[in-house]
Amino acid sequence: MRATKGMAIGAAILLSGLGMNAAEAAPAFTTKYVYYKVSGDTAAGVYVSMLKRGPHVKGEKAYAATSAESSQRGKLELTKSCRIVDYQYRIDFTIRLPKLTDEAGLSSSARDRWQQFSNFLRKHEETHRTIWMGCANEIETRVRALRGRTCDEVDRKAQAIRDQVQNACNRKHAAFDAAEQKKLSKHPFVKMVLAPIYKPIKTVKLAAKKRKKSAALFN
Repeated sequence: MRATKGMAIGAAILLSGLGMNAAEAAPAFTTKYVYYKVSGDTAAGVYVSMLKRGPHVKGEKAYAATSAESSQRGKLELTKSCRIVDYQYRIDFTIRLPKLTDEAGLSSSARDRWQQFSNFLRKHEETHRTIWMGCANEIETRVRALRGRTCDEVDRKAQAIRDQVQNACNRKHAAFDAAEQKKLSKHPFVKMVLAPIYKPIKTVKLAAKKRKKSAALFN
């Protein structure tokens, strides 16, 4: 999520298809939450702190960001035809969010709006994760169904599926961010920050960041 111009690590959560048969297994993922500290005794002060300390997405300031690193495993098996067995797609997420060091320093109204904004950022980033997992599920389903006369053919088709789904997934992220951008300017916390300022502060678009792991489909 990019910012309106304008570290503790939580435990990773692992969900995988272990103990399930191949037809029922779901894509595996981990999520690591990383927090950057912000401070301030007013909404505007907290806002400026986010601009100074927040992450960067594609070289631009951000309130929060999600990175996703994907990998996959599976074996090519040739009998009467070739197929991929034990195929699983995995994504490791890192979600970076702001953490206010002292909420007690804010007025009651500013604190309430900050908490709303903090929840908004978390939900936004977790929705990006949900979008990615939907795409991962599509990749798994389609790749597991592949059959071909040769394993080279199946390997090529599997990579084509991955590329196609990832491109479609990027468009889903962009559409989601565009819709969220409209909500951002109307958020109570942002309105509180901007209310006393006559010259509008430049707002920066919301976005997720994907860090792609390069690897051959099957080694």
